[in-house]
Amino acid sequence: MACPTCEQDVQWDMNRLQKLEERWVMACKNCCDPFFSVSEEEKEIILEGIRLTEAYVPDIIHAYHSEDVKNLPSRIGFEKHGKMVL
Repeated sequence: MACPTCEQDVQWDMNRLQKLEERWVMACKNCCDPFFSVSEEEKEIILEGIRLTEAYVPDIIHAYHSEDVKNLPSRIGFEKHGKMVL
């Protein structure tokens, strides 16, 4: 995500949200202008989504490294009727 004011890349970090009146705001580290704002309800929905993702989405990179990938095909293709072939 880029800051609309200074156009610097801004790292998304929910820990950087700060309460400003009725909204939660994230400011750019470079220019300090706010670039992201959510309500209390939206913040809780985002945090719940993060918790659910961490709990139920597998760590694909770790799973890949724990598999014997040398014996897996490196290419896949699709035949005319959508059947996958290795």
